[in-house]
Amino acid sequence: MLRINLLPYEIEKKAAARKQIFLASVAGAVVVFIVAGCFLMRVAKIASLKKESKKADAELSRYNAELEKIQIIENQKKSLQTRLSTIDGLMASQLNYPKMMEVMTLPSVLPANVWLKTFTTRDAGPGGISFTFDAEAADNYAVADFLTNLEKSPQFDKVVIRGFAAGAGASGKKTRTLNVNCMYDPKVMRSGI
Repeated sequence: MLRINLLPYEIEKKAAARKQIFLASVAGAVVVFIVAGCFLMRVAKIASLKKESKKADAELSRYNAELEKIQIIENQKKSLQTRLSTIDGLMASQLNYPKMMEVMTLPSVLPANVWLKTFTTRDAGPGGISFTFDAEAADNYAVADFLTNLEKSPQFDKVVIRGFAAGAGASGKKTRTLNVNCMYDPKVMRSGI
């Protein structure tokens, strides 16, 4: 079979060119569609990530608020524990001061002619109570008896004389004044008390 083409060559060339332009247009449209699809997918992904980021930031701020509340509660707990330990310490030593004064005023410790004028106490922890006092005595023998009694007492320790003076007392009689610092240990029990 023989084929005869009666169309001029230019028309055939134009038809082929139109076909190529059509194919190129289709290919270009496909490429543009693919690029646009990728771009839209990227935009959608970015929007999704921004949404997740906002959600994560909101959740983080919520957790930070909760963390601040927890820290406030922990600080309150520490404060309360400090107060509780102070109260426990006071409760544990509440009878120590009256017992110390009772022991201090016993005739076996404080002779009759010695008077306590002023005193200060300070809790020294497990070591006992730091006791500083000013005493007035009628004579040197009373001072010696008082210091000897303190040294012999098992509840008083580290007796240190910080000052001693002789002079006239409030009644005009000669007296001896001394300043003493010692430690009182409430755990040492005396017999008879």
